[in-house]
Amino acid sequence: MHVREVKPEDLETLGRIAYATGFFGSSAEAFFPSAGLFRDLWVWPYVAGAGCCGFIAENEGQEPLGYILGTCDLRRYQSWIVTHLPHLLLRAAGGQYSGLGRSLPYLLRMTRYPSHLASPEVYPAQLHINLLPQSRGLGLGNRLMETYLDCLAGKNVAGVELSTTRENTAAIGLYQKFGFAILSEYKSALWRPWLGRDTQHLVMGLRLNQPVEPQKRSTSSGER
Repeated sequence: MHVREVKPEDLETLGRIAYATGFFGSSAEAFFPSAGLFRDLWVWPYVAGAGCCGFIAENEGQEPLGYILGTCDLRRYQSWIVTHLPHLLLRAAGGQYSGLGRSLPYLLRMTRYPSHLASPEVYPAQLHINLLPQSRGLGLGNRLMETYLDCLAGKNVAGVELSTTRENTAAIGLYQKFGFAILSEYKSALWRPWLGRDTQHLVMGLRLNQPVEPQKRSTSSGER
């Protein structure tokens, strides 16, 4: 397998992977029947201009196995979303998103139970990583994380954050392996209609390119 940079023409492939894994590793169809809107909300922004580092993993036959995407500046990403929201609304009004009506309950719950975020000054970057089921356990998550974090460090990004839940035990282990710490934890009812219970959400962060503080010079009793 090999890891390469994401290209704009990878949008459909990335969208399929995201949708196939969007419900705690299973298909997002369980809560979001509109695959097209799912792609345009959670993949397209990173490919079309709001992202800075993005990588896709493929096997020798160039079959996609997983990806990692994100932005170096969360505020820039949020601004991009606001700017392009009319485009999405026009597509929705034109009937280009099948399953839209049955996806609205989740979108409405997102506004009722918004995600918590880390400080954008300390952790301006964010990431999303998704692996197809058949590619898990092969060390691919490590390869993608290493490549992505190296990219952020090369761009002098101060820190990176991510959001997950206690449901994603394997992912949490991967993040902690790379030094991510839990910044906050909170209970949310966002997923209750589909899981039948509340979930524990985590905000995790990793500091990058931290300035090295000068060491204090020790002095002995004989120095003046």
